[in-house]
Formats: sequence, C-alpha cells, structure tokens
Amino acid sequence: MIDFYASGMSPIFVMVAGALIIAGVSFWVSNRILASISIGTMLVTLALLFMILGNVLPIPQTFQNVLTEDAFAVVFQLIFVTVAFLAALYSVRYIEQDRNQGEYYSLLMLSVVGMMVVAASTDLITMFVGIALTGLSSASITAFRKHDKTGAEAAMKFYIISALSAGLALYGISLIYGLTHSLQLSAVGQALNGVGPSSPDYGTAILAVVLLIAGFGFEIAIVPFHMWAPDVYEGSPTPVSGVLTSGSKKVGIAAIFKIFMIALIGLRAEWAPLFAILAILTMTVGNLAALRQDNVKRMLAYSSIGQAGYMLISLPVFAAAYSAGQPRLEYLSISYGIFQILTHSIATVGAFGIVAVMSTTILGTDYDSFRGLFKSNKVLSISMTIFLFSLLGMPLLAGFDSKLLIFSSAVGGSLVNGYSWLIWLAIFGILNSAVSLIYYVRLVRNIYSDADVPAPAYRVSRFAAVAIIVAAVAIVVIGVYPGPVINACNQAAQALMAEI
Repeated sequence: MIDFYASGMSPIFVMVAGALIIAGVSFWVSNRILASISIGTMLVTLALLFMILGNVLPIPQTFQNVLTEDAFAVVFQLIFVTVAFLAALYSVRYIEQDRNQGEYYSLLMLSVVGMMVVAASTDLITMFVGIALTGLSSASITAFRKHDKTGAEAAMKFYIISALSAGLALYGISLIYGLTHSLQLSAVGQALNGVGPSSPDYGTAILAVVLLIAGFGFEIAIVPFHMWAPDVYEGSPTPVSGVLTSGSKKVGIAAIFKIFMIALIGLRAEWAPLFAILAILTMTVGNLAALRQDNVKRMLAYSSIGQAGYMLISLPVFAAAYSAGQPRLEYLSISYGIFQILTHSIATVGAFGIVAVMSTTILGTDYDSFRGLFKSNKVLSISMTIFLFSLLGMPLLAGFDSKLLIFSSAVGGSLVNGYSWLIWLAIFGILNSAVSLIYYVRLVRNIYSDADVPAPAYRVSRFAAVAIIVAAVAIVVIGVYPGPVINACNQAAQALMAEI
C-alpha cells in the first residue's frame, strides 16, 4: 500500500483524503477554512499530476489490474481536477450564505474522484463504479439548495437519468461478460476480435454495442439522449453546472474512448457509422436549439451538446485509421479529440463562472442581464468574450486550434478506402460552427451595448476573479502556443493505443 500512496496513484488518494477531511471537520471550522482545504487539496493534486506528466513520478502505474495511471488517465484527470478547482473558487462567494458547505465541497471532490477512477480504469466494473460515484455525488450537489424547487427538480431529473444510463450500460457490460468471460478491456477486445456477421455471438455483441451507446449517450447528452441536460444545467447551482458540462459529460467520453477503442475495436465496422450519425445529429440539434434560448445557462447547455458532436468525430476517424493500418492517423484522431475536450472544458467552466458571478451580483442569467456589462465590469466582459469566441472557434484562441485539428482529422480519415463519407463530418462541423456564430455574437453584442438602465456597481470576489482570469489566460495562451498541450494529448493517445 505504501507503494500505492507514493506512486502515480497518489492523486486519487489525495482527493479522497481531502474529501474525507472536509466532511470530518465541517462541524468545527469556518466555511472559509473548508473552502481553503478543498482548494488546497486540488492544488496538491494538480501538482502531483503535473509531476507524473513530467516523469518526476513514474508511470504507468497499475493497481490490482483494475486501475492504470498512464498518460491518458493523467491528461483527463488534469481536465477534471482543473474544472473542479475553478468551480470551487467560484463557489466561495456563490454559496457563502448557504448551510452545509462541508458537504458541498466534499461531494464536489468525490465526484471528481469518480471521474479520475474512470479515466484510469482498465476494468469495466471499476469504470462503472467510478461513473456511479460521479453520478451520485453530482446529483447530491445539484440539490444542494434544499429550498430551491428548480434545484430539487434538476437533481431528481439528473438522478433518474443517471440511474437509467447506468442500468443500460450495466446490461451491456453483462452481455460482454457473458460473451468473453472477462471484464478487462484488453482481454475483451481480444475475445471479440473474431466476432463477425457469421458468428453465433454477433447478435448479442451488437445488442451490447447499442446498450453501451445508449447508456453512455445519456451520460454525455448526445442526441437523442440529450433532453435532460438543459433543465438540469439551468436548475443546478451555476458552479455545479460548470462541473456537469465540463467534467461529468467528459468522463462519459473518456469511458467511450476506452470501451470502443479497446474492448469493442473488433466491431468497429458496426459502431463507426453509428457514431458518425450521432455526431452529425448532436452538433446540428444542439446548435439549432441554442439559437432559440433566452437564458444564458440553457444556451451554454445546448452549445455543450453541439460541442459533444464535434468530440464524437474522433471515433469513426479512429475506426477508419485502424482498419487501414495507419497508426499516425489513429493516435492523431484520439489526440485531437482529447484536445477538443480540453479546450471546451476550460472555456465552458469559465463561461459558467461568469454566469455564477452575474446571478449573485446583478439581475440573473438571461441575455438582457448582460446588457451594458462592459461599462460596469471590463474584466468579466473581456473574459466572457474570450470564452464565447473560443467556443465559436475564432483564430488565436484555443477553440480555433481544436476545431481545426478535429475537422482536419475527419478530412484525413475520408481518404481511407471505404470511409470517404467521413468528409461529411467536417462539412457539418463547419456549418454548425457558422450557426453557433449567431447566438454567441448575440450575447457579445449585449455585453458591449448600452443598457436602458445602468448596471449597478458590484464587486467580484477575489476567488472568482482569479478563476476567471486563469481560465481566460489559458484559452489565449493555448490558442497562441498550443504545442505543449498538443504534445500532452499525443502522449495520452499513444498510451490508449498501447492498451489495444
């Protein structure tokens, strides 16, 4: 066990220890101390993860053949912990008048522990346990404000959807176990490698694929499993909404990458077209629905649904590259998908952070609440513009680099014999990015226009200001100099390929 604590597994242990300490001392210390313990724990975890990525701590590290801390796990864990860290900074002011803050920070950290377990899991049941922990913790903090009816409704919807998606995924896992007598991802992949249309197990395998797509489709809110997301994000405490869209959804994509690219790689000819269709539907429905929203939280929720469609592009492109024996395109398709996940997570949690500040200091979260914001707070205005334009894909911002790369991978995949239809993923991606210009610019226009009534003067807390500035600077720096981040994503992709 000492080796476990001192190894690459230490970030998970630190997060668990921090969550338990906060829960244990919450009755005796002030809320500010609880927030400080949470933020400090996450800073220590981030430092350990960067040490692992820089080879100061050895990787890969394996724990009981169910967890492997490799570059893929570390990069996703960095995303999850960073999102939670920024959300914790926003929460200091957002929940300062609420009771039971120890439980809030403890559950926030436990939800991240579940995400970290999923990213490192090499076993289907361990992955399921991580997703269940994330879902239960997230549903609990969604209902943190007990007297808020919209929060209670959002939590109930989230809990029901989480239970449904978990049931579907678990049924799919049980079918896979029945076929392969194994829960190890790599062993399942080897066992299913010879299953084809003429095999007696083919029908069961396809049913398992459909159940897993449906189960994790609910988790990441892809069309047609997306209808719960806008209501839940609108009703949740705004920092929690940022965690849900930037963390909980991304953990589902990490699980999909592992399951389909490792365990179900032998069935790629069947699931690649399905994911291509889902990607087009998701990006189109998400962006068109966002056009009709008057509430900024709902707009960001539908925008995140559309962005999930871009992320799914990696799966059919990887299938094409694997079929053609093109290892470079294989790892680039994974790497660019992870890069898209990373840039979207930072921009979205930053945007939700600004909405959290607005909802506690001014009027609310609709578009009109942002009218004239530039005159009253230039930091929030410029930062929100950076986040929105990054989500749009404007040059010199991180979102432009990630969209350019993910769309170019679809173009590269279309050159593979039999996969020319992948070009439509790039075409629909570009068209949907153009559609998103409308609702992003609409909000930016309100920010810089004159308000009918001058916005009241207000002060942004130091914690929230630090979080917003850090996220905005990260978007700009990554956009101008993406090399180091892309290299880390390349390492993550190569680590995933090593498990196939």
